[in-house]
Amino acid sequence: MQVKTTAKIHRGTKQKLTADITIYRGIPNSKMQSIGSIVFLDFIAEKNINPKTPEMPDGNFAHPHRGIATFSYIIDGAIHHLDSAGGEGKVDAGGIQWMNAGNGIIHDEFFPYDFQKTGGKIFGLQFWINLPAINKAKSPNYMAIQGKDVPEIQLPDDSGKLRILLGDFEDEKSQIPNFTEQFMYHLILKPNKSIRLPANKNWEYGVHINKGKVNIDGTIDLKEKEVAELAHFGDTILYTNTTNQDADIMIFGGEPYTEPMVPYGPFIMNTEKEIETAYQDFQLGKYGHIDYSKVKI
Repeated sequence: MQVKTTAKIHRGTKQKLTADITIYRGIPNSKMQSIGSIVFLDFIAEKNINPKTPEMPDGNFAHPHRGIATFSYIIDGAIHHLDSAGGEGKVDAGGIQWMNAGNGIIHDEFFPYDFQKTGGKIFGLQFWINLPAINKAKSPNYMAIQGKDVPEIQLPDDSGKLRILLGDFEDEKSQIPNFTEQFMYHLILKPNKSIRLPANKNWEYGVHINKGKVNIDGTIDLKEKEVAELAHFGDTILYTNTTNQDADIMIFGGEPYTEPMVPYGPFIMNTEKEIETAYQDFQLGKYGHIDYSKVKI
């Protein structure tokens, strides 16, 4: 007899305002420190940004990372990225900013010049993906994936669509590199529709509700800004939109991260000594500097 799917559930906690947006911290929390290799989830609440006279970035938001990959998914709006390894790019709605921090980098994210000028809706999420030790020691790199280049499939029975942000699904595969077995999907379910998706019982699964209300396997009810870590699921998981509006859902996870994990500030390493080295290298300027002259206005 299969045990019914269960979940640890946490409602995102509001963080301080940053650049006119409101952030809700989903992971880590008191119930879950990570799901697969994903150790951090911030939800950027939907908000309309007023037009203004565009400003160049002043560098106040620039900060370092080491040992992780940052994954910013822009559902609505636009984001411009710059980093100290020479990475630069802008993505609009539906796009992904992926940065492998490797052995150390400084990056900055801000609204592009044209978005500042016109204003508009901003809505999205940022994840941190913990790297295996071998990848923590390698050089950083960066990718910008535009929304049109994110694989997307239409679901049966006109129930919605599934966007493959990381990993693969059926015959579709994300361009973002994977260093462990992991996945990230953006599921949009139409009103009162259901979809049963395959699952790997040896992996860890997380669900975040961006909008709406969703039932999972008939046992778990989730609402907006809630994140859940699932357990006792079978070879498939049933997702049901229980409202009369579209439900907007993130599904993510992968194989468990089995190496030691030491998080501290913007760094996640495998030992305390490596954390000390990460800070020392940053203070010594080994992560380089951002060239803001790349910002074209």
